[in-house]
Amino acid sequence: MQMDWGFPRLTREMRERGDLPGRIGLVADLTNPLWDKLVVQPQYRCLVPLTHFANPNGDPGSKTRSWFSVSDRPLLAWAGFCRNVPDYGPVYAGMTMTANAAVEPYNDRMPVLLEPQDYARWLGCSIRDIIGFQIRPPIAAARMTVLHSEDLWRSGDLPAALQPQMALL
Repeated sequence: MQMDWGFPRLTREMRERGDLPGRIGLVADLTNPLWDKLVVQPQYRCLVPLTHFANPNGDPGSKTRSWFSVSDRPLLAWAGFCRNVPDYGPVYAGMTMTANAAVEPYNDRMPVLLEPQDYARWLGCSIRDIIGFQIRPPIAAARMTVLHSEDLWRSGDLPAALQPQMALL
């Protein structure tokens, strides 16, 4: 099923200005009212497939994209939440955790990456287990590969080295 990245969020200020809702695609604070009902119900959990994730690198205004992958796993599953939102359709967001040593120079958070043996548990576990997934140690930095690109952070382009991997999806 195709879903759009990010849950719609319309603040009072946005509504007063006549703005469209913003999108929130990262779940970091499980106590945020946006997530409090969603995270406890297994029917709103999903596995977000990915081969890499990116973070910005460099000075403001000239940031480039650095890509992170797991060396021994060409296809990854990110712990996600999804829902069919009225007026927007199916949307999803991914849960984040404290970054490992490979990601930390770029961002203090990273995706909660699941091992294959965790997939079924993620899809049906309790809120206590959800919290456990978020606060456990991240995937080992030694398992990760970092690919620095010259692509501007906001360009939306994939580096050439990643394009063949998209066929996996």
